[in-house]
Parts: sequence; structure tokens; C-alpha cells
Amino acid sequence: MVHEAYKEMIPARALSALDAAEAQALNEHLENCAECQKELEEWQATAATLALTADTVEPSPAVRERILDEVRKDLSSAQVVPFRSTPRNIWNSFGSLGAMAAVVVLTALIVGLVVMWRQNRLMQEEMARTKDFMELVTTPGARVSELKGVDLGAGATASLAYDQNGHAMLMAKKLPSPPQGKAYQLWFIVGSKPPMPGKTFAPDNSGQGMLKDQMPKEAMDSAIFAITIEPEGGVSAPTGQIYLRSFEVN
Repeated sequence: MVHEAYKEMIPARALSALDAAEAQALNEHLENCAECQKELEEWQATAATLALTADTVEPSPAVRERILDEVRKDLSSAQVVPFRSTPRNIWNSFGSLGAMAAVVVLTALIVGLVVMWRQNRLMQEEMARTKDFMELVTTPGARVSELKGVDLGAGATASLAYDQNGHAMLMAKKLPSPPQGKAYQLWFIVGSKPPMPGKTFAPDNSGQGMLKDQMPKEAMDSAIFAITIEPEGGVSAPTGQIYLRSFEVN
């Protein structure tokens, strides 16, 4: 079995939904795969959080419709054979309904688990970015410049921290989503010289963006920082409208 196949089994393993053979195969793989062990721990932690939540998670309409489609296919392909009427065992019917309900519940649990796992991943990434930013800010001699949104970027904010070696980190909030094929680009402006290009970045769905860059030596003491929207690969000279700019260097 290939590595990716084992990884696909991990969410079900976190919910104890594998059969004995699958569980044994995965356990043998986990003994020699640190990557899958770590991923299983993350899924199990998320499953534990899901078990404590009071909200009932229902499958999405798409999932429910997919299950019903499978049931319809089974019914349409079934061959009708005349048979002698026998007393109906109502407990058998309950058993079939119970199996279908179990499928729906398991599907709902997996969907909820995936959603919470992704949320946990995003939270961990956000915490890591904040930690990196705070470490840079607290470096001896570090400086911080605040950027504010202008015109189309009104309401957006950003902080750019950099140390004495020019290691810089930008964290932005409430940025509008850029058009298709576009990204935000950082610029270093010193006096009347042409703006010096920085790297590009794209915000997430919540409008938060992060960028690590190396400041030019010329920009270390008296630069103004600006952010424009440019092609994804970046450009050597700004062509788009300024969305954010610094107003003070601390």
C-alpha cells in the first residue's frame, strides 16, 4: 500500500472507524512513519475537541444527496423477482435504517472533524506567525512601522517590523481580496528615488496577510513603506494604486 493510501485512512482511524484488517495495516505503517504518527495525533486531538462540542454536526446537502443517490442506484438496479408473501420482520427494517443512519452519522463526524482540523491548523499557523513577529519586534534595535489603508484599502492596517540586519516581517489585516492573477506587493520608498520593490503576498479569506523580506540597505533609516496590487509575480516598478502606506517610523 502506498504512503498516500495510509494517510487517507488516518481520519477514520481517529474516529475508530477502521475495520480490524485496516487498523492493523495502518498500525504497522505508523511504527515506521513519523509523519503519519504526527498527523494521527493532530486528528485525534481534533476528534477529542469534536467529542466535547455541544453542537450537532449535520452532513451538508451535497453529502446527504450523494448518499441518497447511492440508495436510488441500488433500488433501480435491483431485479424484481416474484416471491411468496411472508410475515414482515419489523426488526430487520429497523436494522437497515440503523445502518443507513450510522453511515450518515459517520459522514457527519468526518465532515466535522475535517472542518475542525483545518481550523486548528489555521490557528496554529496564526500563532506561529505572531510568535515570529513578536520575536522580531523584541530584538534589540528593532523598529516597527505602522501602515494604514488609503482609498480602496481604507480600513486595512499593517505593521512592518525589521531589525538592524534588515530582516523584515509584515503582518496585514482586513485587506480586500486581490483580483484574479494579482497580489499585494511591498515597496520601499526613500526620498525622491524610484520605489524599491519588495516581495508579493496574498491575504487569506479573512483578509490577513504575512510577508517576510530583506530590506535594502538604503531603506534602513528613512524609508516610507507602501503596498500596491500588482501581477502575482511582482514588478520592478509600481503600476497599481497604493492600498496602504506608512505614516511614521518608530
